[in-house]
Amino acid sequence: MVEEAQKSVPSVPTAEAYLRLQAGEPIVILDVREPDEHAQGHIEGAVLLPRGRLEGRIEELVPDKNACVIAH
Repeated sequence: MVEEAQKSVPSVPTAEAYLRLQAGEPIVILDVREPDEHAQGHIEGAVLLPRGRLEGRIEELVPDKNACVIAH
């Protein structure tokens, strides 16, 4: 299943993501770590959505299906 996802979901290098954010492109950053990991440090503005809850809440938290989403 992971292989199939990797074939259809593009990867964005860190430097490119940074440049796109600096340019003001609307990007949703999903922090898929656990709350205790997030509390130790996180990217400002990132949405906390642990991997175990991703499938159940992604449409609620990112309703725009055309949005650029970066999972961290």
